Amino acid sequence: MPSAAVDVLAAGPPSDDPYDPAASAWALAEGFRQRGHDVRVLYPGGPTDATAPAGIGAIRVDLPLKHPGAVAEPAEFAAAAAHRLRRDAALVVRDPSGLGTLGGNHRVAAVVRSLALLEFDRERSARAPNGVLERLDVWRDRRTLRRLERAALGEAVRVFAEGNDLAETLATDFRVDRDRLRATRTPVLAGPEAPARAAARGAIGIPTDVSAVAVVAASGDPERSGVDRACEAFRRIRPLFPGVRLLVAGAPAPTEPGVHQVPGRDGTTFARVLAAADVALFVPRLTGFDPGIVLAMRQGVATVALPTVRLPDVPDRAVRRTPNDDPGELSSAIAELVADPAARRTLQEAGAPYAERFRPETVAAEIAAAMDVG
Repeated sequence: MPSAAVDVLAAGPPSDDPYDPAASAWALAEGFRQRGHDVRVLYPGGPTDATAPAGIGAIRVDLPLKHPGAVAEPAEFAAAAAHRLRRDAALVVRDPSGLGTLGGNHRVAAVVRSLALLEFDRERSARAPNGVLERLDVWRDRRTLRRLERAALGEAVRVFAEGNDLAETLATDFRVDRDRLRATRTPVLAGPEAPARAAARGAIGIPTDVSAVAVVAASGDPERSGVDRACEAFRRIRPLFPGVRLLVAGAPAPTEPGVHQVPGRDGTTFARVLAAADVALFVPRLTGFDPGIVLAMRQGVATVALPTVRLPDVPDRAVRRTPNDDPGELSSAIAELVADPAARRTLQEAGAPYAERFRPETVAAEIAAAMDVG
């Protein structure tokens, strides 16, 4: 396979948190690297303790922001990053697709996992503008976002959409030609090697002979991550299973019997918690893809997820779905899996091959093929 120069535009610096907004771009970069390409990632400056993956060039683009906090700020990054792109780059990947154009003659692939305009409308819908001037500001900001987002999408040779609903919105509301649209998934890095079960439980401080249920928090905010939902379901099953533990990783947890808060929001912490668990819960309040469920499937942990967790083309037996967020439904699903090793094995056997679809090299290969890059 011939090597090609690939530049990736990310939303932020590298991070050890698989839920970081820039994680998918860095994972894509790793996927292209594994395919033998010469890869660089350009990103806006920001605080980080993480280092870029080996073999990937990390280019920090410092921005003299003219209007800090303005809705058009991502377009300023695009304009600054455009001057740092390699002239011989065979492919430029924007993940997210961002705002504004890059210019030049680059072959651009725009990856759309959400739309800035829709996020703007969602945020503003919670509070009506106060007065004529504020309404005017909102109207101007929305018009600016729509113009810049359409420009970014219009420049791309191919637009890769995550999910059929998003693809339809791009075609109908953003006038993206359907022949330019392609489906994609969120790549999830493999992360650190998981420890043995006994070692993981020893590090957390729980016995090896009790059942354990893990909650991998989608964010550090326990409200958004649904930690209260998980705790309520846990309280209901606790009388049925003596010694059962609830392990909460990535967000604060209440201090109560059987609940263990595991500090840290990084791949190592999540791998340890999943290695110690019999069942993993994914209960976020915000709808979207959850990389933690892929990590759990890779480690062979039976998973339970609320309808808020979106998974493309997931087999029926790969994950236990609850019909709603009712604590009774959630506790029933957990109790059944804790009590039945055979049911857990069924989920494990279907989940492991499904998780393979999210390997960075697989997703990168699909984008490269659609862009005619080797």
